[in-house]
Amino acid sequence: MLLTPASAIKLVLYKIKLFLIFSCLWLPAHVWSAQEIEPQNQSSDIRVLIDVSGSMKKNDPNNLRLPALRLLVGLLPTDASAAVWTFGTKAVPLVPLGLANEKWKKNAQLASKKIHSRDLFTNIGLALDAAVADWGQKPSKLNQRSIILLTDGMIDIGKDAEKNKQERTRLLKQMLPEIQKTGANIHTIALSKNADHAFLKELSTKTDGGFEQTESAEQLERIFLRLFEKTTKPDTVPLVDNKFLVDESIFELTLLVFKPQNARPTEVVEPNNKKYTQKTIPSYVKWQSEKNYDLITITKPKQGEWSINAQTDPDNRVLVVTNLQIQTNRMPNNLFVGENLNAALFMTDNNKKITDDNFLQFISMSAVQKEPSVKEAKNIKRWFLHDNGLRGDIEAHDGLFNVQVNNTLEIGNNKFTFQASTETLKREINHSVMVHDIKLLSTRVEQQQKGNKNFHQILVSPNIEFVDPRKITMTASLIAGDKLQDDDPGETIKFQQFNPKILEWSYESESLDPEKDYHIIVHMQTQTRTGRPIDYVSQPIQLNLPTFDNLLLTPDQLLAEEAPEINTDEEIIEELQEEISETEETDWLMSIIIAVVVNIIVGVGGFFGYRKWKNTRENAYDELTGELE
Repeated sequence: MLLTPASAIKLVLYKIKLFLIFSCLWLPAHVWSAQEIEPQNQSSDIRVLIDVSGSMKKNDPNNLRLPALRLLVGLLPTDASAAVWTFGTKAVPLVPLGLANEKWKKNAQLASKKIHSRDLFTNIGLALDAAVADWGQKPSKLNQRSIILLTDGMIDIGKDAEKNKQERTRLLKQMLPEIQKTGANIHTIALSKNADHAFLKELSTKTDGGFEQTESAEQLERIFLRLFEKTTKPDTVPLVDNKFLVDESIFELTLLVFKPQNARPTEVVEPNNKKYTQKTIPSYVKWQSEKNYDLITITKPKQGEWSINAQTDPDNRVLVVTNLQIQTNRMPNNLFVGENLNAALFMTDNNKKITDDNFLQFISMSAVQKEPSVKEAKNIKRWFLHDNGLRGDIEAHDGLFNVQVNNTLEIGNNKFTFQASTETLKREINHSVMVHDIKLLSTRVEQQQKGNKNFHQILVSPNIEFVDPRKITMTASLIAGDKLQDDDPGETIKFQQFNPKILEWSYESESLDPEKDYHIIVHMQTQTRTGRPIDYVSQPIQLNLPTFDNLLLTPDQLLAEEAPEINTDEEIIEELQEEISETEETDWLMSIIIAVVVNIIVGVGGFFGYRKWKNTRENAYDELTGELE
């Protein structure tokens, strides 16, 4: 049946409204900044802090901190700066700050023998003070700063338990914010189940560093490998069945081969079938052998397929020095439930992004998520990426291969490998991200009364321990419970008020029915307190509405069990209030401008039919579908 003009108009308005709702709520999940997608010109500045307290005799009886440190030292690129301290009662310089050249590495290898387990206390504060002493109050434009902190204990500066508690508070409330200002990532290793895991996690999470926990010192070498990859983002080539491909642009490679107990000597096989072990190496090979691994560096390697005669291991690596690299945007080490991992891959030649289609059309780009909760190979997730503006790629022919990962992210550690390949060239980058089950938003409902009118107020507060409320833009969708399973986008709502005193956004409505079940989906774009962008879409949050007939219970009592617990530390709120007042003229003026523009866009599409549509949406749609039949 043909539609009448009036029905056609209604149908068009209905579709426009749905389009606008989806457009406003489900905006592109990430807006790339130039800094995120440009080649990385920064070198690495790494400070290593190693616990030498007496408890290490139990937790590291074989002193495996030594080969673990030597592994890190051997892997460091020559343009990296590094320094090492041991700490107990005091922080003692073990290897002074310097470029990781051959001389520095030899000194570090020798100095590693001085690591012991004889100190009485665990003064982490002194160690952190020593590491950051020359960093100042701002991030470096030249170096990506990282601290690797290895300890098996808790903060222990003396026998007075109260003083130890006060020192812990000082480090988290005073020193950690100062370190955040330097732009440094703190990577922490807890070498004991008795270590202060909560403290170490807070140091790493709030600086976007990695947290590792193990009760076995046997894992230290592999942990140092993972932290090396986080701090330096090395160039590697894929190692498949102990075989790998060397192309003409590679002028040095380093093999890391982990060895099981009683393993036969590692053997390297070159493309021309030349073979050698540690005892028969040619002059262009350097071979560092430890109990659990071999580190083999080869200059001017021959082009072609190489292989290793050794047991396969997922942590074996082939690191290369080359001018032809695969790079990624600056991906976070930590995410929160509800966030996406946004990755952009690109190739560089002499650290300049390649955009030439004549080259890129022969490149196959992919992202692989490894070790999901279900271990079968068929469940390993792989994305094939394209620079065509389709299937997740943001813009065609810009040299960027984009992918957004969301549904496959799990709470805990998620490992990824990003690969580029042609018939003659292979490159890959390994990256892991920890997903935390931390609520970024607290939502509650209050009942209010103005004159003779009753209404409900929805209030949303960000978790200010992790997000910067000065940078927030927030929209939401309100969905009636019976529509939640129908993929109904619901009603797009805009928060009408912001209360800077308590850092809370609010929306009020007279049309909410306490007898109905409502959910809200919040879309929050902001950044962490260290500046990392956050694009967060909540799961549907159920709203339990208080009824106006119940006068015996207060709203606080009604909602006491529903409100998520978040830290609303008074010092943080006061600090943010001061910062907000200093920047409110520019930030809030910009927010007003953005809000006005959005309102104009929405108004043009829905002004003429909005009021009637809002009250009669379902009836109008039933009428139209009836006419269509």
